[in-house]
Amino acid sequence: MVGALPDAAARDLARRYGRPVRPLDGYPPREVRLALAWWHNGGGEETFFARPAGPSGPLEPTPAAYRFADLVEAAHASSDSADADAMQDASTAVMPETIGAGLFVATARKANPVAALFHGLGPRRSALLPGWFGHVLLSADEVRAALPRYEEALLLPDGERAAVLSGITDWMTAMGDAPDADAAELVDGPLRVVRHAAATGSGVAAFSNWY
Repeated sequence: MVGALPDAAARDLARRYGRPVRPLDGYPPREVRLALAWWHNGGGEETFFARPAGPSGPLEPTPAAYRFADLVEAAHASSDSADADAMQDASTAVMPETIGAGLFVATARKANPVAALFHGLGPRRSALLPGWFGHVLLSADEVRAALPRYEEALLLPDGERAAVLSGITDWMTAMGDAPDADAAELVDGPLRVVRHAAATGSGVAAFSNWY
């Protein structure tokens, strides 16, 4: 979920609950730091999916795919707390009620849309996104400052966009049960919300929930 919220609410939530854990200021557990170093130092370029049964066979995850899935899950767990849950509930209460310019929601059975997006973007582009693997809380000033990074990460040249969308689709298919997930919307939706927030002087909150 990525949603715009009033700037005053974003600032108040940051004061009350802090911000989602980030690699440089939250000191996540050692295993998360090691996996993150792997991802940024060549791991993201490894083969994540293969077709051992031939070109027409189903995709099968490689050890690299499982390692990255574990990284995203552990990163989310490192910021899991009662305060984080309270912040998410409070954020949701002041976000728009319907999906549109100010609210993006991606849902999937089993597959993790954040992992799919980061896999598709790769280490360099995904590192441009603020926050901590899809978890972020920004004031209006911070949204405006972060917008160029969102645009650099998510505004993709045609050839690169096709490769990113293919990577997202591979993840949603092989690591979950969401082969019909809208890969393009997973790229475009968050940027749409951030641009809307920047234009309206709003903050932004983003997070993932598992049910």
